[in-house]
Amino acid sequence: MSHSPEGRARTALITGSGGFVGPHLARELLAHGWRVVGVDHAERPADLPAEVDHRRLDLLDPEAVATLPRADAVVHLAGLSSVPESFREPQRYLAVNTGLVTTLGEELLRRGDPVRWLVVSTGALYDARAPQPLDEDAPLACASPYAVSKAATELQVDYYVRRGLDAVVVRPFNHIGPGQRPGFLLPDLVRGLLDAHATGEPMRVGDLTTARDYTDVRDVCRAYRLLLEAPALPTDRVRRVNVASGRPTTGRRLLELAAQAAGVPVPAVVVDPDRLRPTDAATIAGDASALHAATGWEPVIPLERTVADVVAPLLAGSRS
Repeated sequence: MSHSPEGRARTALITGSGGFVGPHLARELLAHGWRVVGVDHAERPADLPAEVDHRRLDLLDPEAVATLPRADAVVHLAGLSSVPESFREPQRYLAVNTGLVTTLGEELLRRGDPVRWLVVSTGALYDARAPQPLDEDAPLACASPYAVSKAATELQVDYYVRRGLDAVVVRPFNHIGPGQRPGFLLPDLVRGLLDAHATGEPMRVGDLTTARDYTDVRDVCRAYRLLLEAPALPTDRVRRVNVASGRPTTGRRLLELAAQAAGVPVPAVVVDPDRLRPTDAATIAGDASALHAATGWEPVIPLERTVADVVAPLLAGSRS
């Protein structure tokens, strides 16, 4: 059980609780004795656990943010996150993503409470041409307006740490798992696989030879909880922490595991030129040794289980 020094159950506030990660994180925290408050700009998400105290409000509105209950920890997941969309609306991405951090940071400063503030950035900030695996000291290279906005929020966190807040930035690499929506590689591969099996047509894909560092979203959420519960984060280095498996996996391997989980053969594939990104690095892997040193974390959910848990509901839906 997670309790404050006064003996009460500790409260965690999750912004963006209705996204892919939010419900998983809520379940992880609830299972370890936390009270959870979820915050979104939309109605309560259907997959958010019933025990979560959900609040709908505009996180860019300081007066609305001031109405949130006091918490022992804040996990900031909210923000604009579509890389392709960021190219169409670059200033909006910068304004919204930095504005959210400003509003939260100023409110936490005003309250003056001892709060562990975990701000989620991205492993996509790193220069993929740097030696692998990439640790927190690897050079950065912002390849999209989305990445620019995340780099800016990290500088904001630096500022708020200097103002006295107990804040840490996490840089998760690719995370996958049940509940991930279309538009990401694994759910798109599974849907393409099932469609190809149903129609007998070849499956249209991008470059499945590139390898990325995939971690189960439930392992990622366990890392976030451990960082919230760590007694102290004393050094500058652990103010930025990678969350990564360290084991790059190709898209082809994900497709093979999905076919295995679905009980169907791997279909013939046709590479769609429109899905190719000539500048994509062949391999990207993260180094999470700083996270391990700070919390003892390491990933425990096998990739085979992750893929099977993604396939199962999509397979059931295709048969209904």
